[in-house]
Amino acid sequence: MMAKLTLEQKKDFMKKAAFIANNASCNYKVGCVGVIYDKDNSIDVSKMNDEFVKRKGDIVYVKSWNETLKGEIYCQSFDENGKRLCIREIENLKGRDFQKVCASHAEIGLIAKCAKYGIPTQDMIMFITNSPCIICSRAIVQAGFSEIYFMQKHTDVSGFRILVANNIKISQLEDIFDDNEN
Repeated sequence: MMAKLTLEQKKDFMKKAAFIANNASCNYKVGCVGVIYDKDNSIDVSKMNDEFVKRKGDIVYVKSWNETLKGEIYCQSFDENGKRLCIREIENLKGRDFQKVCASHAEIGLIAKCAKYGIPTQDMIMFITNSPCIICSRAIVQAGFSEIYFMQKHTDVSGFRILVANNIKISQLEDIFDDNEN
């Protein structure tokens, strides 16, 4: 069971998600942080040799972002300035033509990284810059996440229905860089 995070901790993890989004190889910069309580220190992050898996006291957190992988059919070309040409932008897809979405979404990357290192996702809390699409929402349900915090809504909000129907708390966390709390 995850310990209750304070608003300050929630903002801190959301900031981590926002900053890690800059690592995205996809033009849609999405960052994600998964947080799990590990009071008995059963998760040894030092053996993982991954700078994006960390411990902060009794909390282990894992960072992920959107990635365009080698071998993808789309989004493999660059313009004269070195910017990746995005099929979603070229064809104005708005996140609905999923066979042309070539990035591995940050949520899927997070779940995969947890599986790789044996980090449990049951009752994990996710902080993500954009709310999950429907495909990622399905994976989040199956992985056992308990809560999702996001900054902005995805262009397709059909994933909300899946999350709510499976009793996953989903909340928008705004103004994370505003340190002037009332």
